Amino acid sequence: MLKRIFFAAFAIALAAPAAADSFLPPAVTENYSPSNTAVVTVVPAWLSCAKGETDCEPAARAIVSYVYGDTRSGARTVKLVNRDAPGQALVSDDGQRLLTVNEYAAFGFGENTLVIYDETGGIIARHSLVDFLPEDYVNGLPRTASTIRWWADDVRIERESHRAIIAVLLVDEEVYGAPFSDRKGFELAVDLDTGEVERPSGPHWEKALNCARANAWVVQDEKAERERERYRALCRK
Repeated sequence: MLKRIFFAAFAIALAAPAAADSFLPPAVTENYSPSNTAVVTVVPAWLSCAKGETDCEPAARAIVSYVYGDTRSGARTVKLVNRDAPGQALVSDDGQRLLTVNEYAAFGFGENTLVIYDETGGIIARHSLVDFLPEDYVNGLPRTASTIRWWADDVRIERESHRAIIAVLLVDEEVYGAPFSDRKGFELAVDLDTGEVERPSGPHWEKALNCARANAWVVQDEKAERERERYRALCRK
C-alpha cells in the first residue's frame, strides 16, 4: 500500500525538471518489516486529531506494532518531526528502529530526508541530503519545484538487522533523458543504531560527481560556466 501511494505522488511532480508539482494530501499508510514481524502505520498531521478534539495537537505520528499471524500487539506511538507526513516509513523486524524517508511533498529538501528513531521514539539521527552527499552532487540532481530526485530505488531495511540500504541516483551524461525507471543507482548502508551513513567512493562515484557538477542548476558567473564545461568533458570520458 505504502509504495503505491509513495510513487503515485510523483507521477506529476517528476514529469520534467523544474515543472510545477502537484500532490494529493497525505493519507494513512502502513508498511511491514522485511520479515513481516512488525508494522508501522503513519497517520499524517491533518488526520491525527479526532473531530471536535480540542486538546489535541496535530502532528504526524507513526504507530509501531508487532505482528503475530493475523493479530497485532504492543503498539507504541512515535511523534514524527515531519510537518505533514514522511514520504516513506520503514520499521526493523524487531520493531526497535523506525526510519522515515523524505518530507512529504518536499522530497529531498530540508533536514528530514532520513530520520532514525529508537524504541522510545527518541531521534538517533536526522539527516538532510548534504549530510551524506556532497553539496555539488546534490546541486546536479534532477529536480522539480519541490522535489530533488535523489533515490534510484526503494529504501529498504535488511532482514533481522538494524541496517538500511539507500540507493542514490547515479548521475551520468544521460540522466536527464532516461526514464526514471531505467536510471542507475549506487547503494549506501545506513547504521540504524548510530545513524551513520556510508560515504560514496570509487571510480564510478568520481565520474558521477563530475557529471553532477556538469549539470549544476545554479551557475553564478562566467568562471562557473567554464568550470561546468570542464566537468562536462570529464563526465563524457
